[in-house]
Amino acid sequence: LPARAPFDGAGVLGFLGLRAVAGVENFESGVYRRAVRLPAGTATVALSLAGTPEAPFVSCAATLDELADLAPLVSRVRRLLDLDADAAAIDAALAADPALAPAVARVPGIRVPGSMSPEETLFRALIGQQISVAAARTLLGRLAEALGDRLPAERGGWTLFPTAAQIAAGGRGVLRGPVARIDTIMRVAEALACGELWLDVGESKEDLSARLMAVKGIGPWTAGYVSMRVLGSPDVLLTSDLAIRQGAARLGLPDAAVPLAAHGAAWAPWRSYAGMHLWRALAG
Repeated sequence: LPARAPFDGAGVLGFLGLRAVAGVENFESGVYRRAVRLPAGTATVALSLAGTPEAPFVSCAATLDELADLAPLVSRVRRLLDLDADAAAIDAALAADPALAPAVARVPGIRVPGSMSPEETLFRALIGQQISVAAARTLLGRLAEALGDRLPAERGGWTLFPTAAQIAAGGRGVLRGPVARIDTIMRVAEALACGELWLDVGESKEDLSARLMAVKGIGPWTAGYVSMRVLGSPDVLLTSDLAIRQGAARLGLPDAAVPLAAHGAAWAPWRSYAGMHLWRALAG
């Protein structure tokens, strides 16, 4: 699968690997692997980097239940790794800010990680709020192990992340943490399972955000994060995110939400990519 150069493939795979949920996905020796549900069945997929810096591409090895799912799988992988971003234009726009230019020079072609499953991404955002990445992985792994379906041994024995219906039926007995958070997760699972709430990759950021924030317990951070990853919205700056503000401080940018938002207005329409640079600045 070709990517538009420059392509920070190692960064986007590393982002996914750092957050990999045991049983559902893993990241070893530069290869990201996972199981996923598709419209006609399931698939396992392995993604690794190939090509050259001038002509990068991603090697995608997949095993599918149904060949009809090949096109949907390729589409999801391209969104997951943001392969179609106009990286040269994005870099040029962000490097026009002297405070951000060194970060762009260090990481050309940065990508915004997407999503293989909109519902899974929403649950991961809800469960991972205000806790460490390691703690979120533990909670998500426990949820998947308890409620997710397993592929047969000849397919690697992978676990499929639980559906909204599975979480609605059994999540309360598995989830741990503040009662309010658990109530929100269960409310979302029940709404998704019965069709009262839905996620459509073709809709606008404004429509999705409004629908999400109409659910009690979902705020702007979750709506923005899900819009960024599920819709591929290029212009979301999560100024309420502590890690983004800390990363901004390391680059000499304002580290309070309001002044950071004001400064970041000049990064439009690529604020999601600027936010990835701020996260990376904190990670090092």
